[in-house]
Amino acid sequence: MALIQPVKDGKIEEKKAVESTAKDRTGTSELGKEAFLQLLVAQMRYQDPLNPTSDTEYISQLAQFSQLEQLQNLAASNEKTQMLAMVGKEVCVSVENADGSLTYREGVVDAVTVSGGKAYLEVNGNLYDVDHLVQVYKDGYLLEKKMPSVDYSYFAYDGDTPKNYTFEVNMGVDEAAATEIALIVDGELVVNPDYIRRSGNYFTINQDVFHQLMPGRHTISIIFNNEPYYTTITDFLEVDVINSSPKEDSDVFVGQNKGEPEEPDDVPGDEEPEEPGDVPEDEEPEVIPGGDGTEEPDDVPKDEEDNGTGNNNEVTE
Repeated sequence: MALIQPVKDGKIEEKKAVESTAKDRTGTSELGKEAFLQLLVAQMRYQDPLNPTSDTEYISQLAQFSQLEQLQNLAASNEKTQMLAMVGKEVCVSVENADGSLTYREGVVDAVTVSGGKAYLEVNGNLYDVDHLVQVYKDGYLLEKKMPSVDYSYFAYDGDTPKNYTFEVNMGVDEAAATEIALIVDGELVVNPDYIRRSGNYFTINQDVFHQLMPGRHTISIIFNNEPYYTTITDFLEVDVINSSPKEDSDVFVGQNKGEPEEPDDVPGDEEPEEPGDVPEDEEPEVIPGGDGTEEPDDVPKDEEDNGTGNNNEVTE
């Protein structure tokens, strides 16, 4: 039997045939139900006719094949159920660009579409293959990322060498963005906005604010006006103050959060003394038996002898 191969320039071309065969044999390491069935058929076809496989072995293999198929169907059903549960979740998906690089997009899953055995996530109006799912976030994570923020820091102020303090702030984005801030010292003193200067995302606290504080450790909190959230970061700045000289007539602080003490309802000094004889209009005066002679006591019969010094009504024969 002759071997026929293409010849070019006096040489047999074998390299392409080998490469083509290698490509055709490239597969996966997973054993699916189709591959399992093909192995079973091949085993039946090429069995030794003098020593054939028993029926029991075939039945056992068919049972394994049926079990494998059921497990795969169950896995596919569970995957669909999990994908449908993704509705309303905050996720991150990847998109492959023309140059092969990846772009990541975040949003809320509005719907899940199953087509051709594949699940697709609808995020921000676009469909993404579930294989492109990168991360699933906790509820509220995306909104939290949009909120204003500021790094915690420390500042030492010396009244003998006074200086301002500048810090950077993230004012937030989209619906959570803020336009202004307010500073609260020690949870009580509200800093006058005139002593706070802004340049982009940088804010500078005037040195007069620190000079108006008593020597010692103080904390400053920040409140953003991002309605309706009003993000508040407490004690983001710690300040150690020395050599300061507070003034009583300073306008550095415009208010306090201490609150005024409530006045008691009953103040002894404000009550007017009751005059004797003052009787409320809706009450009748109490009559004292025998007190003014206008009424006799009820428990004394009329025919009984008066034991006092008054007249005796009993007649003696």
